[in-house]
Amino acid sequence: MSEYSTTERALRLLELLQARGSWSGGELAGRLGVDGRTLRRDVVRLRGLGYHIEARRGPEGGYRLSTGGDLPPLAFTPDEALAVAAALASSAASGAAGGGEVALTALAKIEQVMPQAVRRRVRALRSSVAVGGTPNAVAGAYPAPIDTGVLAALSLACRDAERVRLRVMSTEGAAPGRESPCHVEPAALVPRQSRWYLVCRDLDRGWRVLRVDRITGASATGVRFHPQEVPGGDPVAFVAGRLGAPPRTHTATILIHAPIEQVQAYMGGFAADFSPTTTAAGQAATHWRIADVRLEVLAGGLLWVRWPFEVIDSPELADLLRDRSAAFAFAADPH
Repeated sequence: MSEYSTTERALRLLELLQARGSWSGGELAGRLGVDGRTLRRDVVRLRGLGYHIEARRGPEGGYRLSTGGDLPPLAFTPDEALAVAAALASSAASGAAGGGEVALTALAKIEQVMPQAVRRRVRALRSSVAVGGTPNAVAGAYPAPIDTGVLAALSLACRDAERVRLRVMSTEGAAPGRESPCHVEPAALVPRQSRWYLVCRDLDRGWRVLRVDRITGASATGVRFHPQEVPGGDPVAFVAGRLGAPPRTHTATILIHAPIEQVQAYMGGFAADFSPTTTAAGQAATHWRIADVRLEVLAGGLLWVRWPFEVIDSPELADLLRDRSAAFAFAADPH
């Protein structure tokens, strides 16, 4: 007999299917504590709710969750929910290309269906994010890994004006990588480019900006404090003043002389932002939008393009390609 109710078992099955590419029927039945017939009924139940679950027979067969035309409900663990909320809060803070309003709407919908304990952490995160006009997301930059437990503790401390004890990984001095303790009064969390920063008043060192991905531990003290205004009154401006202006992001549109189906089939595993277009001669072609803080990275990405292409709107990138073309020609035929 299964230890789960029918509903609990269906949710557990969905969680397993989302966690791994494919499962054998025996593995799933064992995890759920049911027989094969009950497992098949649960699969049918999830299909009825809109989930596209493939079933294959034979020794290499099993079950897998595939993509489909509809967007059925998703099952998140608490840490996954907080990670999604952090990404949406960061997008909302950037406000780029109108995406801020959409991100806030999505975040509100996620909050509405969360369990109370998780919702408390996510709402604290949203209320502690300082919104500014400086874009914080850079295309091509990978987010710094963050301990979601630390992020949750900091967001609650910002919201509740509660002192926290931190362990911060040092990157300077004679012993880089060593953890240093500090006792702070958190003021705000600021997303900037691919990282999160904590604006806080260190009880020993005054106002500071700390990278959240370098905070290895955050412990609430239970001691409340009277919030003080961040120097200058704006946490985003304070972070910008301490860290300097973010590097300029170079963007370019590449016209690839090939239909989008061919481009996506060849490049879709490592690139995105493709859109269909046509050339002046009326032939099917593809626009590819690329961006990075370094022109050299953009130029390197173009090595993957196997068809003729043009740089549409970045004279700087075109100049760099022109400058490097002689070196590539020599490498291809050094004699």
